[in-house]
Amino acid sequence: MDSTVLFSSVVQLLLLWLAISLHEASHAWAASAFGDPTGREMGRASLNPLRHLDLLGSVLFPMMLLLFGTLLPVVGSVVFFGWGRPTPVLEEKLSRPWNSLVVLAAGSFANLLVAGAATVALIIAVGSMGEPARQAALLALVDQPGAAHTSSFPVMFTLVRLVTINTFLAAFNLIPLPPLDGGQIVLRLLPPDWAERLAAIRPYGFMIGVMTATTFLPWLFVIFCSLLSVVIQFS
Repeated sequence: MDSTVLFSSVVQLLLLWLAISLHEASHAWAASAFGDPTGREMGRASLNPLRHLDLLGSVLFPMMLLLFGTLLPVVGSVVFFGWGRPTPVLEEKLSRPWNSLVVLAAGSFANLLVAGAATVALIIAVGSMGEPARQAALLALVDQPGAAHTSSFPVMFTLVRLVTINTFLAAFNLIPLPPLDGGQIVLRLLPPDWAERLAAIRPYGFMIGVMTATTFLPWLFVIFCSLLSVVIQFS
């Protein structure tokens, strides 16, 4: 295997594990703050990936996407996500009913917070490291091998993927289909009769969400990457 492909694959997998761990730990932290220590007592309020990872969602599925990304890098490079084991939350222990909305949103909020911080770091790095770093960052969005020809590749690739992986993971979890976080939030906001209809798709909601994320979100994410490239270009 080409050393660049190996490096990029390992970095992306590690960043995904970090993003998943942050997502699930944030659920546990938020739940504990509002009165439910269940997740924290089970060790889920930790950034240790071993406490959160799922064999299918955190290893096998992402590795399949990495393989797809090497075959179709322009689209495949942004289609990279996964999932961990859900953090248990006992809503009856939460201090107020609306606290469940905060707990559900906490995971994606944490991922978007990291993505925002990584974007700022990317802008600062490009500004301080100059044109080679800018070119490496732009190429890292769509063309990993091309980016590898610059000395700035490792740093720029890591920062770009830190932004894209956390953003895509947040977007996936906010798809309004139960049992995903977005679907659980919508169920609590809809009128009871509408919520009952949406809840009926729960047994199939996760797989529909995965299919949606792999089929439709990438094209919206291409727009996001285009906007990110403009930010990098003018940094």
